[in-house]
Amino acid sequence: MPQEHAMELAYRWITLANRHYYLYLNRALAQFGLNSSQYLFIIYLCREPGITQDRLPERICINKSNVARTLAQLEKKGLILRKVNPGDKRTATVFPTARAHELYPQIMAVIEAWDDAVTGVLSEREKKSLLEFMQRVADRAAELRGATFAALTKQKSIR
Repeated sequence: MPQEHAMELAYRWITLANRHYYLYLNRALAQFGLNSSQYLFIIYLCREPGITQDRLPERICINKSNVARTLAQLEKKGLILRKVNPGDKRTATVFPTARAHELYPQIMAVIEAWDDAVTGVLSEREKKSLLEFMQRVADRAAELRGATFAALTKQKSIR
């Protein structure tokens, strides 16, 4: 099997697994009035209350306009509070509400149930290896996210 084909297949399966995960999340989180584009905000804000709004895009890996739109939705649902920074009126800190803190363990249970079910076909050793491999792939993807096609193909020819 050519190397190019193997890489295509790897990302095909990663993408497919991710799509199934998001379909599950949308169904499972609906009972809380959330969807797959909102749950990460609750998780990050419960873990880092008071984070500035401008730091969320790097944490969640989405663009600023999506952050602003999602925060507005969560604010309307009573799940977050935004407070304008008195020292810099252009920035705001974001806090989870008591309701968000109540939902946090339930959201984590939804995620953990999926993780346990999906990885249940693997041995403990395989799960550990998969986690290590996926962390390396995710770290590398983060390093390369701003790369151009030309830079990536040049890098490949150097190896």
